[in-house]
Amino acid sequence: MLPEKLVLGAVDYTLIAAALLVSAGIGVYFQRTSRKTDNNEDFVLGGRALAPFPVALSILATFMSALSLMGIPADVYMYGTNLAFANLLFLVAPVFCNYFFLPVFFGDHFTSVYEYLERRFGKLTRRLLSAMFSVQTGLFTAVALYAPALALSAVTNLSMWTSIISIGAICTFYCTLGGMKAVLWTDVFQACLMYTTLFVICIVGCIQLGGISKVFEMSYDGGRLVVPEFTTDISQHYTMYNIMAQGMLVLLYTYGGSQIALQRLMAVKDLKTSKLVTYLSIPLCLSFRLLCALTGLIVYAYFKECDPLTGPDRLIRSPDQLLPFFITNAMSHLPGLPGLCIAGIFSASLSTVSSAINSLAAVTYEDFLGPLLPVTKNKPVMWTKLLSLLYGVTCIVLSFVMGTIGTLIKTTILLRGVFAGPSLAVFALGMGSTLANEEGVVIGLIISIVLGFWLNFGVNVIREPFLPLEAACTSGNASLNDNIILSVDSWMSNVTTLPPKVDITPTDKFPVAYMWFSTIGLVVCLIIGYLCSIIINCIRGTTPEISEIYLSPMRTWFFKTKLSPNGNRKNSKNMDLKINPNHQDTSF
Repeated sequence: MLPEKLVLGAVDYTLIAAALLVSAGIGVYFQRTSRKTDNNEDFVLGGRALAPFPVALSILATFMSALSLMGIPADVYMYGTNLAFANLLFLVAPVFCNYFFLPVFFGDHFTSVYEYLERRFGKLTRRLLSAMFSVQTGLFTAVALYAPALALSAVTNLSMWTSIISIGAICTFYCTLGGMKAVLWTDVFQACLMYTTLFVICIVGCIQLGGISKVFEMSYDGGRLVVPEFTTDISQHYTMYNIMAQGMLVLLYTYGGSQIALQRLMAVKDLKTSKLVTYLSIPLCLSFRLLCALTGLIVYAYFKECDPLTGPDRLIRSPDQLLPFFITNAMSHLPGLPGLCIAGIFSASLSTVSSAINSLAAVTYEDFLGPLLPVTKNKPVMWTKLLSLLYGVTCIVLSFVMGTIGTLIKTTILLRGVFAGPSLAVFALGMGSTLANEEGVVIGLIISIVLGFWLNFGVNVIREPFLPLEAACTSGNASLNDNIILSVDSWMSNVTTLPPKVDITPTDKFPVAYMWFSTIGLVVCLIIGYLCSIIINCIRGTTPEISEIYLSPMRTWFFKTKLSPNGNRKNSKNMDLKINPNHQDTSF
């Protein structure tokens, strides 16, 4: 029988503290070794001399965050293995980005990917997309910071405030001191710890349940081993079509339009090495997500006959608490393992938050502050460090707000659904069309964002019913007890509670499932942006003359379009920012 509160032992706290101190120590090391650096490119890009495998691990640690570590198992527990099929797209989308987007970004050695938009369209487009990235990433980072605080609060009596401030402070500390090199090498350490955590959970869970075959048998009997339906019903929660569409868009945006990933891909010596980083990251991310899905099946099998979400005492109030609750039950008798797993969840959050802070600081300086401030010795690095500190504090504050919005994995998709699709569309129009102009692209961008907010408002009104769960705790897993009470009462108002399950009739459903939102934003921005550009070109009676440097080599090869006679990649630094001499500057 478990005690009313799980008390972590000295070994557990030692492991958690060690993980945090090692991360902080890496920041101190690179601050000391890079003290004389006066080049901002060294601070935010590591001098463009980083090794490919550590960079690939950094991409894994950044995007396979605590949201994945906790959200994917929760989604498998509630809805089955539907989302696992999106992993197939790792074999397609990153490879496409290697040849469509990456050569353009790498050709001019951008620090901020939004600098490309100014050269292709104008200042207005650059600043709009940069501001959108800052808002989206700040909100995403707040959720990523909230997740491990949730885990710690579920297994100890520390408050949410203590957890969030501790993790956020450590992360901000090493990110501000050491820059990209510190972030990269802490990512390597944290990625190893994240993998270790998943392996420990899977091994311990399989042993206690009687083997992996027993896990799959129980999951199959409970309806968790599912294949998405091939249906054209766009209101259905998960279908093969919306999973493929959403998965493709997220990966295209990650590898082709995200400052965070592209900042790492541009931190190596040349394009060939950058492509190698992408290829190395594919098996790393794919294996991590599959382990997360397996973890979800193990958690379901463990609680199959006594669901903690719907049982008599509602032992937990949100699906996001399932993984930490499993850790407290399955590993409480194994000294050190609960602490190791909590440290792994912390690491997953630290890597994401630090990478986001580093990118936010780089974008803000390059796109907003840099053009306004005199560039003198050490000033760029100083301002970037101050921005890192500011964003770290801001994310800590925002994390408390994010704790009240939805389950983790759905919140992440909803946040990206507003901005990711339109942002990717702008880059695609710039690199894939010679007719797209700034006015047309901005019109398409604004309309698609407004539509995205409207869709997100609608879906938050209605909750999709989950797969059947067994609430009767009279038999089965003996490690659960009616008197178990987790230390969540002090912050219960800050988390999303699970409402009673109700049957949703077809008329109650929102007409479009949230998995389509990003794709809708992408398509709307592409169509409206392209059509408005054509109309504006017709009104002006001119067609923009686009240099090859700003177009994807895949597009150039496919369409064989006549390009500017000055379109020479070797001379790209000497090209004018204004592509069309008749273009009217709408920047601010």
